[in-house]
Amino acid sequence: MPRLILLRHATAERAGPGESDFDRSLTKGGRKEASEAGRVIAGREEKVDLVLSSDSRRTRQTWEGVAPEIAGTPAVKFLRSMFEANDYLPVIKSEGRKAGTILLIGHNPAMHGTAVEIASSLAGRDGGKLRHGFPKAALAIFDFDGEWKSLRPGQMRLLAFIEPEDG
Repeated sequence: MPRLILLRHATAERAGPGESDFDRSLTKGGRKEASEAGRVIAGREEKVDLVLSSDSRRTRQTWEGVAPEIAGTPAVKFLRSMFEANDYLPVIKSEGRKAGTILLIGHNPAMHGTAVEIASSLAGRDGGKLRHGFPKAALAIFDFDGEWKSLRPGQMRLLAFIEPEDG
């Protein structure tokens, strides 16, 4: 059963003089958040097969914090298109292929919009939290019956929504 883990990048510095939004680095606290997200994924015994990440500095650094905490060595793709995307569903469909579990690391508003779009229901405590936003370093975990290429809005079951303070 395919599983999708959405992870919004951890807390980043504000852009400095002459620095672009793309080049923003994680704060010290953001590095801790990324490691904690990795520990949450590991604690749930999730086996990540594929990482799809924006290629911005802060999403790469978020992955660097997660990677040592999880088991295995998933394939990793850093995609410029994810930095500029308004919706991650097309990326999931085109890149998911045969992956059992995908970890997608990206940005708002695309992260929140995609999570709400793919959810079959936002009932319950986790759905209620997700409905109201997708904080930095939060995780949304979904599964569904089917193949990535045929994924449509409203098809995925929300298994958990974990905010950094929930860890």
